[in-house]
Amino acid sequence: MRTLKFSSVLLASVLLGVLGASSNAQEAPAIAKHKRWVTDLAFSPDGNQLITVGGESLQYRPGELVIWDAKSGAEVARLTEHPTNIWSVACTPDGATLLTSGYDGKVILWDAAAKQAKTTLEKQKGWVRAVAFTPDGKHFATGGEDGNIVIWETEGPKELKTVKAHDAAVYGMVFSPDGATLATVSTDKLGKLWDWQAGTEKSKLEGHGEAVWAVAWAKDGSLLATAGADRKIKLWDAEGKEQATLEGHKDWVSDVAFNHDGSQLASVGHDRQIKLWDVKGRTELATLPQQSSTLWAVAYSPDGSLLAVGSHEGVRLWKTADNTEVFPAPPTEAEAKK
Repeated sequence: MRTLKFSSVLLASVLLGVLGASSNAQEAPAIAKHKRWVTDLAFSPDGNQLITVGGESLQYRPGELVIWDAKSGAEVARLTEHPTNIWSVACTPDGATLLTSGYDGKVILWDAAAKQAKTTLEKQKGWVRAVAFTPDGKHFATGGEDGNIVIWETEGPKELKTVKAHDAAVYGMVFSPDGATLATVSTDKLGKLWDWQAGTEKSKLEGHGEAVWAVAWAKDGSLLATAGADRKIKLWDAEGKEQATLEGHKDWVSDVAFNHDGSQLASVGHDRQIKLWDVKGRTELATLPQQSSTLWAVAYSPDGSLLAVGSHEGVRLWKTADNTEVFPAPPTEAEAKK
């Protein structure tokens, strides 16, 4: 009987261990359980990490920068120097420096390896909605509520010039792949192309009927995409001539992104839709499953294998090969009881 009792205890112990291991294996990764607002995101240059920014709400509650392992969904670091929501994030080509801006009007440069703030800048009046690095990482630009764009030298950092770019808030910006041109978009319904070194306007992107929220540049430099509150996405050549209008969203289009080879464009909006477009054919390829909250940001991984989307309810990732979600959100308590 003693032998039987021992065996029973041993068996129970083994079963508990197996069940525990199974439970741990099925536990959703941290990224799937993240429920904060994600208003912008970017992949590290090597694609191994995903950086998200946002906070507890769009404005006055604390903001946060979170670094995730893009392969496992584990949280790597959470940085909270911004006292209000963080609107924008950018990363240098070597991955060493991160750049954020927020509703607090602050622009912060971060040491990505040390995971700490290096420098805080408070140049612009009001909130700062957009930031971007040049392709070589030696300069960056910031733009915000005051309609100004400020050009900085990263080393230092050192302010080089301030340009009155728009009559209303600057909502998005991106440098051309060759680094020669800066594209900006604004709630004044315009996009503009700039010779940022000279501080002079090169051309206007006219055609949107409402505020323009987002701008992206294809990696080969041949096309730009803009999107905004008129529910439209427009494609432009590098000189600023309109090439096409893509329609399909039923509410504001909040962000757009080209994939690694420029063959596809992803868009997200306040209609909770994620749409994929054939750039050459100017046609819609697919609409991913509708999400449960407003969508704010979209980005492809450097190799184009992953698509990340930020919303009021965190961040989601899809495999672009078959449009399947990588880390599905765990079921709610009500769903789990069904």
